[in-house]
Amino acid sequence: MRAPSLAILFGLGELAPVQRRALPLVYASSVAVIMGVNLIQPALPAMIEPFGVSASAIGLVIAVYTAPAIVLAPLFGIVADLYGRRLLLAWGLILFGLSGAAVALAPTFAWVLALRAIQGIGFSAAIPLTIVLIGDLLEGDSEVGGQGLKVFLDRVGYLILPPLGGFLAAIAWSWPFVLYLLAVPLGLLVLGWMPETKGKAQPETWTYLGDMLRLARQPRLLVAFSAGFLRFFLDYGFLTYFPLFLVRTHGVSTATAGLLFVCFSVGAMLTSSQAGRLAAGHDKARLIFVAFVVSGLALVAVPFLPGTWMVGGVLLLYGLANGVISPMQKSLLTRNAPTEVRGGIIAVDRLIQQVAKTVSTSAVGLLLVATDLATIFWILGLLSFVSVGLMAALLRDSRP
Repeated sequence: MRAPSLAILFGLGELAPVQRRALPLVYASSVAVIMGVNLIQPALPAMIEPFGVSASAIGLVIAVYTAPAIVLAPLFGIVADLYGRRLLLAWGLILFGLSGAAVALAPTFAWVLALRAIQGIGFSAAIPLTIVLIGDLLEGDSEVGGQGLKVFLDRVGYLILPPLGGFLAAIAWSWPFVLYLLAVPLGLLVLGWMPETKGKAQPETWTYLGDMLRLARQPRLLVAFSAGFLRFFLDYGFLTYFPLFLVRTHGVSTATAGLLFVCFSVGAMLTSSQAGRLAAGHDKARLIFVAFVVSGLALVAVPFLPGTWMVGGVLLLYGLANGVISPMQKSLLTRNAPTEVRGGIIAVDRLIQQVAKTVSTSAVGLLLVATDLATIFWILGLLSFVSVGLMAALLRDSRP
């Protein structure tokens, strides 16, 4: 008896030949581009001495990589709708791979930053398309399962890539960067095998922008945008400062704090792997609301827990909710955006998420001046509850 495929396990159903050929390329592209940060974070300390820079300056290696996406991701989403997905994804992966690998040969820190900024341009082109293409290639509950599989594989990458990067950096700081070359043959495969899935209509640019802006005001898309903002606001506010809370309140080591994060990833992997089945017969928006309520309860509960491993249980719960929110939110976007404007809608969502990440860490940092982390976690939990009420009211008021 033949073992079930990933497509069956994740609720994608039987796939047509074109889907079986294209979807592995989409998922490989998704995992490839998350290497841009997770793979080289452990290598950053090893770069300080060779380049003679300070510990504060080394953070620029990440900052210059992520910065281009704030401006370029929305533009590339529009380009994907107007001119096609396949060529843009292939070009983005090849640029990502070549410029990232070239960092290993950089003679000065200025060259490192310049090459990382170029790599960030490739990342900006590729990252929204991984979501768009799943929406193009799959429909209905199969599409939710497809987004869930993407979240699952990304979480596997988050678990594997940092230890791999640390191991390679222990040999030499440059070794993690060499792995980026793997994105080049992947880009060539996309160029040769990926079908073009953009809409058949060829509207004028201004007509397209007007259609996209009108569609973006549709209540279900506003809920999807709001859910994307809230998810990353909570994640970055909570998960960035959670290790500090553990060290200060529970007296654990940073290694133990890092180990507890595995609970979050495992929880997200469990629910994201069943996203297609969870969505069957259920409204995606309502599932998102329930998951945010669970997230809020987890945030409120953290300061009350007496034991370190009980905190791990709450992190697991938070991860379970996250594994529902992420694929459902992506599917809510793609299912309510026609193919002709889907790239632009996803790109707007990416911009909103980038804003959420920046605002969240800054806001929590400012709050920390006036209060403690326990209170901040309560505030984040309350924000989750209030936001669910507002999003639910938006959908209710939009009904005829």
